[in-house]
Amino acid sequence: MASGCGSSAPPLERRSSSEARAAEAALAGEDDSDTIETTIWMCREAYVYQIPPLRSADLGHRANDWDINKWLWQGALKVNALRDELFVVLHDPTSGELFARTPPITGASSNVIDAVTDSSRYFALRIADAKDPKKHAVVGLGFRDRSYAYDFNATLQDHWKRVLRQKEADDIRKEALARAASEPMRDLSLKEGEKLSIKVRVGHTLTWDGGRSLLYGRSAH
Repeated sequence: MASGCGSSAPPLERRSSSEARAAEAALAGEDDSDTIETTIWMCREAYVYQIPPLRSADLGHRANDWDINKWLWQGALKVNALRDELFVVLHDPTSGELFARTPPITGASSNVIDAVTDSSRYFALRIADAKDPKKHAVVGLGFRDRSYAYDFNATLQDHWKRVLRQKEADDIRKEALARAASEPMRDLSLKEGEKLSIKVRVGHTLTWDGGRSLLYGRSAH
């Protein structure tokens, strides 16, 4: 199929620098899991547009202000995840040559990706200069099929929900560990005169009397 979107990577794709580092780390027997970008969604047909400056932050970007029939670039798009961060990567679907990528997207409220106000198929995307990552530019991003745009946005939202759930779970675990550390240790040892009975499958009862002697007798049932 010439075009399409989904969670699997395209065939014959050139390995990124992060993938190359992962391969080197695997050969060296190192754990590079915290520095490897994982592709969580990709689309082989995306369009980049040159767009006018934003007139007002309150009004937002409008696709109607763009010439959507005249795109600046056409190619493939990947959404990569690295720990809690996301990156949008634009590249040639055949050679893998990089066109542009976004700076790290650190949350749902980040200004790296903004949906336009008059269409569900277009977004304003902040990309970093490949030679100088400190330099940014804002371009238009569009999908020919509305379902691709929906899946793209859903992938972003699902990632942030997962990050939030993980953070809540980590907070609960930290609170439990802190509470356990602040509480005194409970003495669960048998005291003088106390007995502990354990019923075993063969119908016998093992009894410890204050931890000093072992009595072995037939169970009552």
